[in-house]
Amino acid sequence: MELLKEIDTIIEEVKEEAGNLKAAESPAEEVEALKEMLDALMRGARQVQEKIDQYNDRRYR
Repeated sequence: MELLKEIDTIIEEVKEEAGNLKAAESPAEEVEALKEMLDALMRGARQVQEKIDQYNDRRYR
């Protein structure tokens, strides 16, 4: 399923940014890693919400 591939990609991005957060040497680098993690998580949440909406639209038509 395409959604699962997209979610796997997002999970990998979050893991990568978590590594960047651990390796951060300054507060600015920490903030940047956290922003990137948030962006990936928000993108994933939007994709999941879109799939739920599509399912509900089909279900109630």
